[in-house]
Amino acid sequence: MKPFINSLFILIVCLLSVGAYADDKTPTAPAKDYPACFAAWDKNMNTLQTYFTQTTEYDGMTISQSKGQIFYAKTGPKLRLDNLEEDMISQTALTNKKQIYILDEKGKEISKISWGDWLLGQPNQALFDFGNYTQLLAKHTVNVKETNAKQAVLQLTPKTPSENYTLYVTVNAQTCFPQQIAIQSDLMQTKAVLSDTRVNAELPQNLFKGLK
Repeated sequence: MKPFINSLFILIVCLLSVGAYADDKTPTAPAKDYPACFAAWDKNMNTLQTYFTQTTEYDGMTISQSKGQIFYAKTGPKLRLDNLEEDMISQTALTNKKQIYILDEKGKEISKISWGDWLLGQPNQALFDFGNYTQLLAKHTVNVKETNAKQAVLQLTPKTPSENYTLYVTVNAQTCFPQQIAIQSDLMQTKAVLSDTRVNAELPQNLFKGLK
């Protein structure tokens, strides 16, 4: 199996790394409660589709980069992650948040992994759990680092002392939906940038074919 699972899922990121489908031309209102606005997506998001580029750096030096696309449906829930190489799908992960099924480029199942077991091994596990932004914020101390007319940056530090990392979630100033997620731990940083994001749009039929 390709190292798709560990590299692709650091997203989010990550998840979890998601620009918002919004009009950026209107200046943002002052004194906006960005954390509360961000958490509101727990009930506002029914579907999601987005492309992402994820880069991991160590001490400023790029050590890996991946590209892909994410599809999410709240009903289920259902999540699909496609790894892209030269704009072609090289591998797919499908999950119902119970099992993750890994498919090759032809859609044939080649492996399956327990969602819970996999999630426990991820440093930024909450970022993969779409619809749980409220819980994500509750587990962290949140500060708004900077704002402008187009975006705001939320800094999240874990409340558990043994967890040594910082999340930087860049959200759209109008919708508060994530545009970029950066995970910093010592000298290691993984940044996921989202593009061509569509929220609550109709998803193609058979998109989650192969999910059991």
